[in-house]
Amino acid sequence: MTDREALNGNPSVVAIDRALTELRRGRVIAVTDGTTPWLALALETADRPVIQRLLGCGPLRIALPAERARALGLAAASDAPLELALGPDWTAAGLVALGQDWHLNAWRTALSTLAPLAAPATPQCEAALGLSKRAQLLPVVLVAPCPAGGNLRDVHTVQLTDLVASERPDMARLLRISEARVPLRDCEESRLVLFRDLRDSAEHVAVIVGTPDISRAVPVRMHSSCLTGDLLGSLRCDCGEQLRDAVRRLDAAGGGVLLYLAQEGRGIGLANKLRAYQLQDDGLDTIDADQRLGFRSDERSYGVAAAMLQHLGIDTVTLLTNSPHKVRALKQAGVVVAEIGSLHGTPNHHNARYIRTKQDRAGHFRPKVEESAS
Repeated sequence: MTDREALNGNPSVVAIDRALTELRRGRVIAVTDGTTPWLALALETADRPVIQRLLGCGPLRIALPAERARALGLAAASDAPLELALGPDWTAAGLVALGQDWHLNAWRTALSTLAPLAAPATPQCEAALGLSKRAQLLPVVLVAPCPAGGNLRDVHTVQLTDLVASERPDMARLLRISEARVPLRDCEESRLVLFRDLRDSAEHVAVIVGTPDISRAVPVRMHSSCLTGDLLGSLRCDCGEQLRDAVRRLDAAGGGVLLYLAQEGRGIGLANKLRAYQLQDDGLDTIDADQRLGFRSDERSYGVAAAMLQHLGIDTVTLLTNSPHKVRALKQAGVVVAEIGSLHGTPNHHNARYIRTKQDRAGHFRPKVEESAS
């Protein structure tokens, strides 16, 4: 039986899936390039006993993204992550407290006990940070070189090659699970099709509105999930309004597809999204808030969306979006974007800055009336 024929499927996908679970559970993993393993533990979920045992492996370091390093005033010459060496006086209790207080003031105070010079992160530590993001944890990781002769028997190990192999979803990893007719308030003729991504068990839904003609350019909206806006009617964003407007426009066009993607908070997850909201209340815009937490301005990927369209037999679309990033992503995935239709929400005093930030800093298309007035 070859690796590809392994009983549980692609071993690389299994290895990454297990690693994400281990990090969420507050357990140590090992990441190796094939010769040198590094131990890694997500600081957010770590408890005192595990950190204490990790301290016994040797001097610890903290790996963090360049975005958070710059926010802390550290010299980050590039977008590569950094490692900070921990001083000898750090305790497990102190590290647990640091992991529970993600605000920068606590971290700036802690810098006095960290080595004054930061070093570029090793590829293994950079991979551990990427895994913490995929686990939707705060991207701050405790790392340590595995001591010579160290016993890794109970530690799940990930190869760097596993990460490469699991990077992009494809048809084989995206399964069409179930579907049903679900009449909607804005379109009674609609059907929901659920897909599951086997890399991380995330579930994405294609809402088939009306009867789209797949022999022509199909009207499509890619909509990232937003619990606060879509479900609760939050006024901090325009997501809920865009969602409902998209369904109405797809219905008016005679049919189309709304891809509802499990990518809360532009891919950072609900917990980090709420942290970013706190930072926005302190005066930051949405992009600066995400970067202060250690994320890029947009952590989403649209390979899943392209795979969903492929499953549905759709290769040419009219895309309802304000985001040039979505247009580029679909084109790079081989989907023909024949036309773009903007989809704008209504500004209010809660979301006006959020909408301006998307336009001014993320390059989102502006309403036509605004374009003609400028």
